[in-house]
Amino acid sequence: MMPVHDWLRRLLWLYAHGEGCYPLMMGLRETEWDALQAQFDPPSQPMPADCLLRQKLMTELNATRTDEQQQLAQWLAGYMAPGAAPMHNIIASVSLAFNHLWQDLGLSSRQELRELMSDCFPELVEMNSENMRWKKFFYRQRCLHSTGELICRSPSCDACCERAFCFAPS
Repeated sequence: MMPVHDWLRRLLWLYAHGEGCYPLMMGLRETEWDALQAQFDPPSQPMPADCLLRQKLMTELNATRTDEQQQLAQWLAGYMAPGAAPMHNIIASVSLAFNHLWQDLGLSSRQELRELMSDCFPELVEMNSENMRWKKFFYRQRCLHSTGELICRSPSCDACCERAFCFAPS
């Protein structure tokens, strides 16, 4: 078990080194970003130009999905461990990227993401008893409990021909 503080430090380090697929400022509001920077003293070397460009592009793409990102962040906040903020906003912003969540966060494996989720969102780990891929799990849960504001991106899993790709062995 890793303290939430260490997960935030790790994600900030990955972001600062151009790993993963983050938007600018990790998708955080300026006040959250400033607080995170002040808390962890991030690396001071300049980010490579290609990484900065990728972050700018992700920011532009995320801007077209602001409502979706905010709804997902609000939903995640309801399951977040005490003191884990702003993890819900980081996870929601990065969830809008294109690969598996562990890859978009720059983590080394799906198992590392499960550890992060266990430490920061333990109730969601319990709910994800079939070990569904996290982005699919988020959207499926949101759709099951939606008020109709968010279009469900998760397939009908039991009938899907790609079911084996979405669920990992328990």
